[in-house]
Amino acid sequence: MIRYLIGALAAAVMATGFGVGAQARLFNCNVVYDEFDSFMNKDFLVQPQAYVKNIQGKISQADARAQSSALLLSPGRQGMSVAIVQTNKQGYGKFLFSWSGRGDLRGTPLLILREVSIYRKVENGTGLKKFREIRVSAGQIIDLDTGRGTQGTGADIRYHAVDAKTIYLEAVNGAKLSFPMETLCKP
Repeated sequence: MIRYLIGALAAAVMATGFGVGAQARLFNCNVVYDEFDSFMNKDFLVQPQAYVKNIQGKISQADARAQSSALLLSPGRQGMSVAIVQTNKQGYGKFLFSWSGRGDLRGTPLLILREVSIYRKVENGTGLKKFREIRVSAGQIIDLDTGRGTQGTGADIRYHAVDAKTIYLEAVNGAKLSFPMETLCKP
């Protein structure tokens, strides 16, 4: 009888998602000192929504501020926001970003991408391209596979400024952006 109850309990736990499958989604937060580094996990880059709540597609400056205060980042990265990207050429990666200074005559700040890392083949970790910093003016679109501004269909992101106070970072041309809105380290 006890074996039956234990078996039934184990089946119920697995059915509710608290079994082995759910454990694959947990991180050891005793060793996390900067979540941006943890986001390089292959499974996270492919399906960030399986781990934490995300904003998909585009993010406003206000939402980016809320995100940066929710994530555990090292002192040099605090105040920055994080984007997880799938490029339109099927590269997967991540980058930090912030808006800073006055980028144009309207007073719209520059969008600064930092520590951009894109894998051409994320499943085996090959084809890594890294860009230390990319500066983006309002209205500009960027191909993250090359790290350059472009006007073509190869662009992955766009900095859209409605006015100096209403600004967005958004995916274009079939690229996908995810913005983790909560920490991986849950009590």
